[in-house]
Amino acid sequence: MKKHWDILFLTFLFLSGCGQKDLPEAVPIAFKAHFKLGTEVNVYSKAPVTNLTDMGTIYICRSDGSIADFSSLSQPSFTGTVQSNGTVTPSALQYYQSDGTAVHFRSFRPQAWSMEDGVVNFRITGQEDIMSGICWNAGSYFNPVTVTFSFSHLLTQLDFEVIAESQAAANAWGTLTYIKVAAPTSLDLYLDANVLTENSEPLEQELPTSLGDNATLTIGTAVTPAGNLMIPSRSAQLILKVKTSNSDELTVPTNLWYIAPGNIHKITLTFRGIATDIPITATLSGWPE
Repeated sequence: MKKHWDILFLTFLFLSGCGQKDLPEAVPIAFKAHFKLGTEVNVYSKAPVTNLTDMGTIYICRSDGSIADFSSLSQPSFTGTVQSNGTVTPSALQYYQSDGTAVHFRSFRPQAWSMEDGVVNFRITGQEDIMSGICWNAGSYFNPVTVTFSFSHLLTQLDFEVIAESQAAANAWGTLTYIKVAAPTSLDLYLDANVLTENSEPLEQELPTSLGDNATLTIGTAVTPAGNLMIPSRSAQLILKVKTSNSDELTVPTNLWYIAPGNIHKITLTFRGIATDIPITATLSGWPE
């Protein structure tokens, strides 16, 4: 009887060992990030994000299945830290499903205000650089790849500069108090479509440049940077609100009627004449066709 039980025990160990060897090995997923270069500007990236290490934390969403579907997500799946060489360190290790199910990823930055049903809501002040990263081929268990997020800029950057046509004009206008642009500040990113749109309640506000609401920037006869602003794309005339220490707030139309995401637009305001009689003339330069 003892010999019989010994044989059964050895048989169990043998079968158990075979079962363990048949278990599929977990295949980890590696991540990288880079900037998607467009034809719109001849620069590597756009401020305020100037290189990969400026990206901070990125928020990553995962969808498993034959078709990417992020519509059920109400929070990111995990986060990632972008290294200087583009490598992304995930907050939680990711693995492919052993049955070969396809996997899809989307990522975005900065942190969302809220997220529901695959729609990410941002609230902006004009100084955020909203970016999204997509990997169209995230591989599978039988075809593992390094998941590379191709990040693109979803807002437009406005760079302002000021100059007076003469010292007399500079003295008349005084110092620059602010430059503002009316823009929606509640924006929705649809993960499935990678489209950024105004929220149904856009919460439009007049956003100041990075100089702030109460600047004292000297207006002189040399061109002086006057801050920057990040706003959503639009197909309407860009209107500025400008105030100096010696003038009331002025409404200044520009000759810019379309701004596209990812572009940089340089706007030069030339202060002419005396502050009480002659309005500012704003010219636009340095943006691509």
